[in-house]
Amino acid sequence: MWLLLVIHLSFAPEPHVVHAEIAEIMSTEKECEEKVKWIFEEADKIDKPVPPDINMGCVPLNGSKKA
Repeated sequence: MWLLLVIHLSFAPEPHVVHAEIAEIMSTEKECEEKVKWIFEEADKIDKPVPPDINMGCVPLNGSKKA
């Protein structure tokens, strides 16, 4: 199982996490990475790119292996 994390960062005065949440739980790392790519592509298509203070990534649950 893989978690798609969405993290809102603040860069001032020092970098820190403002908010983090699990957006989705997926079966494989590949599925998760494809979803992140799709989100960024769709945001660009509608001319509303993901802001630079938003970060997304895939994190394995304990016991998950790289796919």
